[in-house]
Amino acid sequence: MANNENKKIGLKALAAYGCGDLYGGGSFLIISTLFLFFLTDVIGLKPALAGAVVLAGKAWDAVSDPLMGCISDRTRSKFGRRRVYFLWGLVPVFVSFALLWVSVKTDSEIVAFIYYLLTYILFCTVSTMVMIPYAALPAEMTRDYKERTRLSGARMLFSQISALLAGTIPGYLVKNVYASNPSKGFMIVGIVFGIFYTLPWLFVFFGTWEPADNQSAASSQGLGESFRQLGTLIQCRSYRIHIGMYLLAYTAMDTLSAFFVYYVSYYLGRGKIYTFCLGAMLIAQLIMLPFYMWLANRIGKGRTYTIGAAIVSLVSLSFFFIPRNTPTPLLIALSAGFGLGLSAVVSMPWAMLPESADVDELLHGRARPGAVSGTFTLCRKLVQALVLWLLSLALGAIGYIPNVEQSPAALNGIRILFATMPFIFVVLGAILSLRYPVTPESFEVIKTELERLRSGGSKESVDSGTKLVCEELTGRPYSEIYTR
Repeated sequence: MANNENKKIGLKALAAYGCGDLYGGGSFLIISTLFLFFLTDVIGLKPALAGAVVLAGKAWDAVSDPLMGCISDRTRSKFGRRRVYFLWGLVPVFVSFALLWVSVKTDSEIVAFIYYLLTYILFCTVSTMVMIPYAALPAEMTRDYKERTRLSGARMLFSQISALLAGTIPGYLVKNVYASNPSKGFMIVGIVFGIFYTLPWLFVFFGTWEPADNQSAASSQGLGESFRQLGTLIQCRSYRIHIGMYLLAYTAMDTLSAFFVYYVSYYLGRGKIYTFCLGAMLIAQLIMLPFYMWLANRIGKGRTYTIGAAIVSLVSLSFFFIPRNTPTPLLIALSAGFGLGLSAVVSMPWAMLPESADVDELLHGRARPGAVSGTFTLCRKLVQALVLWLLSLALGAIGYIPNVEQSPAALNGIRILFATMPFIFVVLGAILSLRYPVTPESFEVIKTELERLRSGGSKESVDSGTKLVCEELTGRPYSEIYTR
């Protein structure tokens, strides 16, 4: 166990860590693209109630996500602070995902609402239990900027492979194979993908590690005190910008994903090509990922995000102006264009997470990667829930009625929502990314300074260049940093 954090990150470790996001990358995509559709068009819930399922379920994450981060930071077990949860989550991962897609046939809409609310809360709880420690793990495995980028790249590679499978197979089963019986199609999706998302956690557990002193580093604060201090995380300038970029990027992706099936099925009237359009987008994301990871190590993660956001914004505008009779090959090509930009926009925020944990430690003098990860994920889930709920209200407002020919007003509303909402959010994200201060060069400066302070170095002996970088990244005077 000695010097575990200095172990080489080889292909085995990259694959072992990365495969954990087969669960995160796939399960959340299926939910964002099909769960609202499943609840409205298969179960028959009103759009407002369907959106309320997601909103109320995610409200639970306001407690569970940061709480899990604090629990993870203070866990003591023979398997470490993070990895033990991968074992405990094996059976719950399968059960919680499969139950989401069971078709509850009842005359009472309230009974159906309660069932899907409870199962969604269960899913959110289980995903929190494994994904919060998982997101915190790279900060434990290595302190090297490029090695962390490689770990994040491996994670996103598996995430996008999973997203490709999740974005094509479930939609194909429901829209084509089981078009006459979508309830059965969704049930098969729940069982097969539930197994697929469970098995990788064994590989993550056995193929990753934590530092030898991880148990001694576990927070000695009481859980209540740790939870109360979560508000101090947003005092850090770079972390605030980081969270803003993350939320805007994923809100753009959520709106795009949620309305993609409605846009293709109703506005274009070609529901059977939905799988091909989504597949083209996801394949393009996957192909571009190695390039963006290479680029991030050279020009920085913030600038790489900006490039991706610019591409997504241009493609979004294209979908606003194309006519309904646009040839299918062009639609598929434009869908791939989304993937070219989204690959950077969705991968960079996760690649930035270990650096945010380090800047937080620089500011507050204690390592809290679990809390940083928990707060990060909490913000994402709350915004996702709010967005999906608002989108469900928007569907009702434009006059959308499930499983019937839509009115001209509803069709135009679907077009506007699908094309303009992602555009607005990625443009805002691009503007914010221009202010993101962590670069490969500035990270090396704070890495060296952190090591000096951890070893008992005096704050008074800091040089002027290091002081300036620390102040830029934390947004605080140097005299206020590293105060335990």
